[in-house]
Amino acid sequence: MKLLKKDQDATMIVLPSDHYIEGNEEFIDTINQAVEIVQRRRGLVTIGINPTRPETGYGYIRAGERIVSRIPSYKVERFLEKPNLEVAKDLILDGNYMWNSGMFIWRADVFLREMERYLPKMYERLMNIYKALDTEEEEKVIAEEYQLIDGISADFGIMQKTRKAYVIKSNFIWDDIGSFESLSRFLENFRGNSISGNAYMEESENCAIFGGEKLIIGFGIKDLVIVDSKDVILIMDKNKDQEMKHLVNKMKDDEDLSEYL
Repeated sequence: MKLLKKDQDATMIVLPSDHYIEGNEEFIDTINQAVEIVQRRRGLVTIGINPTRPETGYGYIRAGERIVSRIPSYKVERFLEKPNLEVAKDLILDGNYMWNSGMFIWRADVFLREMERYLPKMYERLMNIYKALDTEEEEKVIAEEYQLIDGISADFGIMQKTRKAYVIKSNFIWDDIGSFESLSRFLENFRGNSISGNAYMEESENCAIFGGEKLIIGFGIKDLVIVDSKDVILIMDKNKDQEMKHLVNKMKDDEDLSEYL
């Protein structure tokens, strides 16, 4: 709303903060091409990542008709949310699916029109905010209206429904380091384990250790994540990584645990 108030032709570039990107020149070229598609076709653009493994923590995008472009770009045929392992394996074999990186580029006005179509209640709330911008009521109206908006991602609410979705196939190195499993790929390897900080491993394999001041000793363990965060020690099965959000939300309901979150 603020971008539109400032510039009716504003283009938004939405980039998560916890991504690793290698190849700045290729990344900038991709963003520039996305902006061209946004301006020329009035599309909602996402950046797809060539999958290297059957990943269950990411959504997938099926590429449709290719459009004229420097970097391979396509109309989106289908969005598929996080699959189970067997489905993920099939998607890799299919060859037409990319990981959904969560990076989006669109004109603010085009995105707003799609919101009006697919999320009319959210659109109404945001328009109330728009009217109050640059007035004495701005702060009060934003606080009131924002509390009434149902939280839903752009992926679920708009991108899976719109006919204006495009995907660019990236050619830079990318990783999402928003989980312990993904972050462990960037740690030092010690006897088949990924470690940082004070850690010593013996007869252990495929563990990710994030040490602190105390020495963590792993002896005869396998497929665990161990994190020393001063007042909290986390010990977790690696396969539970994607369920951390549910655990944290459950802990929030316990007043005795709230000081640790």
